Amino acid sequence: MSSTVADEAMIEEAAQWMALLQSGHASTQEQNAFRRWREGDPRRAEVFNRMGSGLSILGNEGLRRMPRENLLHTLNAPSGRRSFLRTTLALAGFASLASIVTRLSDTWLPSGTLRTGTGERLHLTLEDGSALSLDARSKVVTQFDSQQRLLQLLDGKLLVDVAKDSQRPFIVETEQGRMRALGTRFLVQQGEGQTQITMLHSQVQIITRSGAVQVINAGQKATFNAQGILKLEAVRGGEAAWTQGLLQVRDRSLGEVVEALRDYRRGIIRISPEAASLRLSGIFPLDDSQSALQLLAKSLPVQIEYHSPYWVSIERR
Repeated sequence: MSSTVADEAMIEEAAQWMALLQSGHASTQEQNAFRRWREGDPRRAEVFNRMGSGLSILGNEGLRRMPRENLLHTLNAPSGRRSFLRTTLALAGFASLASIVTRLSDTWLPSGTLRTGTGERLHLTLEDGSALSLDARSKVVTQFDSQQRLLQLLDGKLLVDVAKDSQRPFIVETEQGRMRALGTRFLVQQGEGQTQITMLHSQVQIITRSGAVQVINAGQKATFNAQGILKLEAVRGGEAAWTQGLLQVRDRSLGEVVEALRDYRRGIIRISPEAASLRLSGIFPLDDSQSALQLLAKSLPVQIEYHSPYWVSIERR
């Protein structure tokens, strides 16, 4: 994808998020999804903030009072969407958008940061020989020295196959604590206020921010916060399927499935609470979210509506 096309897609995504948030109808789930979208690329925050400046000139109160149906109608119509973008971007001073996007970079991130965007995965070998995989919309800082091998997971999900090194422990750190590998292969996900670790081989020692300690073994999954272990359960299988571009679920809610698809699809996926509570099992392609949505529509009593290429809603039939 060329930089120009990518920039236009980012602007349209920002416009759709702005319309949803300003409508006053955004759910908590959608607000969390917006936060992840915005934090997934520093350029998005710049685009969104400038767009917000333009809307403040237009009058945010009037936009908030606009019925949701009117907003959807505006964004569904190509002429209305172009008008919305032109007005907002002109007021926000986007005459030099190309130079702004080019100028912005990841220099605000610490040295040694690895990151992925929407729909991207990264597989590489670290300097110690360990194999690392990053899921979409993930950020991790690598800090290797003579004393330790440290990965700081800032956001998203990683899988690591740790190379043996008797002199330097291998540690993965999140907001909630540290996980010290005891020669192992495991998966870590930084969630909202909690960390989840899935053991695929050997053992890991968890030390939470408060000092609680727990050792988990292969075949176990632990969820913890800064205070302690919240849940310890058996691995269901398929947790690492994302490394192959697949989403494998067993008796999971549709809401959880959609949450995973959001990292692989640009724009908004809105799902009603009634649809989100439906449960299912299956294997879905992450790299083709359109096909994944079609499979969901065939296997569950849901109706999927495409309001625009960047705005999809799922309702229970």
